[in-house]
Amino acid sequence: MKKFFEWRNEWSLGIEIIDRQHRQLVVMFNKIAELYLNNGGQTDSEQRSNQLHDQLNIFYEKVREHFNDEEDLMLKANYPSHTEHAHDHLMLCAELKHYIRHIEEELDHIDIGILNSLKVWFISHIISSDKEFADFLQVHSQDEVTSSHSVDS
Repeated sequence: MKKFFEWRNEWSLGIEIIDRQHRQLVVMFNKIAELYLNNGGQTDSEQRSNQLHDQLNIFYEKVREHFNDEEDLMLKANYPSHTEHAHDHLMLCAELKHYIRHIEEELDHIDIGILNSLKVWFISHIISSDKEFADFLQVHSQDEVTSSHSVDS
């Protein structure tokens, strides 16, 4: 079966830690899409619902961890738009929670639009806000910022 969401190398920012996390989030997103759209091979709707709930919560926590890691890098780099970017992260987390609630509430009424919205949300953040930060790091010393920052993968 084709993946719902394919990572494109053109979205890579050149920040190894962040790019790795983005790719991991895409893998997690595809697991959610599989459970949501195709029952994840489950015939028991309660089991599917529980698995989907678990995957959505894990995804949300990984997104929050990722945002925290990005913000740490921004602080270390003295990124001038850190406050705005952190605010975007807060808004995106609230929006993600809204999507999660919608998916959980409408589990019996599959809405491909909600998954597409979530995918667009993710891609838009990478190619706009994250790209601006990556461009800033290219001008400033990326090695100093990212070499002292380790993230569990």
